[in-house]
Amino acid sequence: MKIPESVIALWNAARPYITHAAAVILSAGATCIFTARHFRRQKWHEFDQRRLDEFYGPMLGLIKQVRANADTSVKAAAASDKAWQEICERQPRLFEDHDKHCEPFQKSLEYENERFTREDLPAYDQMLEIFKSKLFLSYPSTKQWFDPFSQYVDHWHRPLPPQALMKLNISVKPLLKFYADVEKHADDLRRKLSGEKRV
Repeated sequence: MKIPESVIALWNAARPYITHAAAVILSAGATCIFTARHFRRQKWHEFDQRRLDEFYGPMLGLIKQVRANADTSVKAAAASDKAWQEICERQPRLFEDHDKHCEPFQKSLEYENERFTREDLPAYDQMLEIFKSKLFLSYPSTKQWFDPFSQYVDHWHRPLPPQALMKLNISVKPLLKFYADVEKHADDLRRKLSGEKRV
């Protein structure tokens, strides 16, 4: 079947407009897709920045504070133990002069307890508050630590006699994995947001 000349003439006249319209539609579609992807990336970037600024950054700072205090306490305790052993070896009348020899060690213990109450416990409270108010910013691997951490902090606030606290066997050791998780995510987010490549 032969196409009429009038249809061919009409097509030839309209072709540049149709081609231009198709190009505009394709360009608009591509721009729309690019813009949507860019918008999504921007939103994820902003969310990651919030994760670092409002959750992982503050948590890591507080973790470093309590860990530095704990490391110092461990070193001080080790030095005190060694000094006490030396006193025991040199003093034949240790129990008679008990108060004289024990007083400095007692003061050191009191200082550690007071420092824990003054510095570490408020730091744990701040961490728990961040956890509660900014839980939605944390990764699933961090969320799983909410209950154990909350229970750990709660134990220290309970008005229990020292003997009961000893029986609870409160230890920070299980939380070391939580600390490592926070540090890893903080580092990953910092690298991601700065564009720094992992070495």
